[in-house]
Amino acid sequence: MVRLAVTGDLHIRMGDPGAVAPGLAAASRGVDALLIAGDITEHGRVAEAELASLLLRVIDVPIVAVMGNHDLRSLRRLAFRQTLATAGVTVLDGASVVLTASDGLRIGFAGIAGCGGGFWPAEAPDAIHTKAWNAIAVRQRREAAKLDEALTRLEADVRIVLMHFAPTASTLGDEPGAKYWMLGNGELGRVIDNHRVDLVLHGHAHLGNRIGATANGTLVRNVAFPVNSSVVQLLVDRSGIVESESLIASAVGTGG
Repeated sequence: MVRLAVTGDLHIRMGDPGAVAPGLAAASRGVDALLIAGDITEHGRVAEAELASLLLRVIDVPIVAVMGNHDLRSLRRLAFRQTLATAGVTVLDGASVVLTASDGLRIGFAGIAGCGGGFWPAEAPDAIHTKAWNAIAVRQRREAAKLDEALTRLEADVRIVLMHFAPTASTLGDEPGAKYWMLGNGELGRVIDNHRVDLVLHGHAHLGNRIGATANGTLVRNVAFPVNSSVVQLLVDRSGIVESESLIASAVGTGG
């Protein structure tokens, strides 16, 4: 049995590490890896990445992450990622990594940040189709292509997609419909449904709900900390993926 600690939307800023970050070390004890679904920082500043690295480098298990929209505000993205790498954080951007358990079980993670774009007409036929959708269409296709390539190359027994933006509207919960185009896009879900994927993890939708699915039924989990108020623990074995009890909320705070 492999244990994964999963969270997202830490929003670490100078002078305020946020509710979850200081307790990540405690929450990561007894697990085999920590996954972070983007928005590690608030403004994408290298100084914030340095603070995040100080908090994360004490964690002695593999850390896999993707960039979130707040991280992508960085004007020095290479330096930002290199700073996180000093803490042992593997940031995926159209790439994958495989964790091999002691019994030989291979758990593969394909990761991208993702982007907005909307979910119409399939999932949100009444959503507002704004001009902004057209402006990000190129990025939408690029992110989808990166995910498709990462999944095509990923060889593992259990395959997990880690992203920041949502691939389905089913996890957006109480988010206003007019914001759907900012929160994710259905093209990502279509790529996922073209591959064998066991689980999708995303963040970003702070008012969303925890569980959803793509059009073809792939399980999707919104792991944003504001949604869960704790770090989520997943148990993985050859029979599939199950959610254990959330790691002790008091260890990481209960703030939004």
